[in-house]
Amino acid sequence: MKVSLISHTPDPLSIFAQSARITRSKGEDWKSDLYYFKLLYQSGHHSVFEHAMFSFLIEDISRACSHQLVRFRIGTSFTQRSQRYTEESDFSYTCPPSIAKNADALKSYSALVDQARASYEDLVSKGIPKEDARFVLPNATHTSLVMSMNYRELIHACSLRLCTKSQWEIQELFWRVRKIMEKVDPVLVSILYPRCFHDRYCKEAHPCRLEKYFLDKYTSWRASL
Repeated sequence: MKVSLISHTPDPLSIFAQSARITRSKGEDWKSDLYYFKLLYQSGHHSVFEHAMFSFLIEDISRACSHQLVRFRIGTSFTQRSQRYTEESDFSYTCPPSIAKNADALKSYSALVDQARASYEDLVSKGIPKEDARFVLPNATHTSLVMSMNYRELIHACSLRLCTKSQWEIQELFWRVRKIMEKVDPVLVSILYPRCFHDRYCKEAHPCRLEKYFLDKYTSWRASL
């Protein structure tokens, strides 16, 4: 898996603050961008966060992962590698850790992937269009895409996918996204956490052992601003 930032809105905090000043119609230029960021987040006025966009190049994730990713629809755009036009005989693929650490399971898994590859090559060699031959490819097949997401949706996506209850591959993907955001702006990344951070409690029937950790993160965040 590879994740990189290919473009983003310059100085998002300034845009958020300027938008907040317009809505309030007050001469508050003396109040900092950080002040407005905190005010907007805590008051729930998150529509302002839609003015900042971030575009990521995401490579070598499984189709199973991308199927989950494209469920995010509001404030998000995707452009994905096409299996209709791309010859996939040499496809790479993801192996889940639970399978990789089990020798018997790994043997069975690898054999099935090899069979899928052989079937794909055979179909293409017989003149079957790539858009039809792809039907035999497994969900493990790697894909690449560009994802553009506004900051409001990025908060939402991270709140769901950074949770330990999330599927392991997309969870890893968004932790990588978060790591990139650390370099963009330490303020923006300061609230990119699982939803227990935002809700101040876990909604799961069986909270994970990290619930208190993220609740403490929120307490520290409030104290730092």
